[in-house]
Amino acid sequence: MNVYRVIDRSQIQFDFLVHEQRECDYDTEIENLGGRIFHIQRLLGPNYLSYTRECRSFFAAHHNYCAVHVHIGSCAHIVINEAHRYGLFSIAHSHSTDASVSLTDALFKIATFSTRFLADYFLACSEQAGVARFGKSVVSSDRFRVLNNGIDTERYRFNLTSRKATRDELGIDDSTIVLCHVGRFAKEKNHRYLIDVFNKWIQTMPKSILVLVGRGPLEMDIRQKVESLGLGDKVYFLGVRSDVPGILMAADLFLFPSIFEGIPIALIEAQATGLPCIISDAISGNARLLPSTICLPIGLDPNKWSELGTQLLTSQQSNNRQDCSSSVRECGFDIRDTALELIRLYSTHQLIGD
Repeated sequence: MNVYRVIDRSQIQFDFLVHEQRECDYDTEIENLGGRIFHIQRLLGPNYLSYTRECRSFFAAHHNYCAVHVHIGSCAHIVINEAHRYGLFSIAHSHSTDASVSLTDALFKIATFSTRFLADYFLACSEQAGVARFGKSVVSSDRFRVLNNGIDTERYRFNLTSRKATRDELGIDDSTIVLCHVGRFAKEKNHRYLIDVFNKWIQTMPKSILVLVGRGPLEMDIRQKVESLGLGDKVYFLGVRSDVPGILMAADLFLFPSIFEGIPIALIEAQATGLPCIISDAISGNARLLPSTICLPIGLDPNKWSELGTQLLTSQQSNNRQDCSSSVRECGFDIRDTALELIRLYSTHQLIGD
């Protein structure tokens, strides 16, 4: 969506093939921007053949595309294979370094192994994410490119007016410390550990709240954990928001204890606003753009995260918060640069960077 909002739609228009029958958060915006949304069933394993037939029917009816860009690893090999029946240029995109070793994850890797032999081109948010999904030989080839998860850096230029307006809207006074996390409620985001960290934090910094932005399958589980710890009035569940820049500006500390990640967009956004961040060491080092972003292992006692957060916040408060959007842009994470690279790839099928 970040790319779609800024890409030159007179040159490139997006259609979306999604695994949902319900109306989703961005449907109205997509349609207003000229995009179409097509719905197919979700790939669950037992429906492999019917899913394949549905993909085949889709491309039989809709194959006037300059490129098919696949972001979901579990179905990439099927979608790409069916797109190739009509000679469509295909791109497989890896967004995560998923290092899990569960049976489910092992089966996923086996089932999706063929993608590396099918796609015409490969993108990843980091080299590590590319290796994790496609293997070293693909990453070292001339058909692979790291494409930064760009953001609209102008929207994340810190200003006190936006900070105050958002805090006023949420009913947060100037003396309250705001910890923040932006991310889907899913296992990789490690919300349970995040709540444990906040539970330690609140014991020494009682005038604090934790703001959680996002939705996901584990949201009810996290809500129950919050209530069981007596933190119901201290944790704000905000859902999906269109005002993430303001929320990040309203915050004082960003926590991101993911179990695995590629280059999380939310972290890039937080750094652009000058927000000090504590992140897990499972996140690619390429995502650490500023000195105020500190890595810690998630194997540590949550109290260690809390203690470092206090130190980082104290250090931050001793200086005026700075706008860091230009630094993030200089690191290559502006969405307009990302969009230009994609236009070139989509429209010419030449290697990005030639």
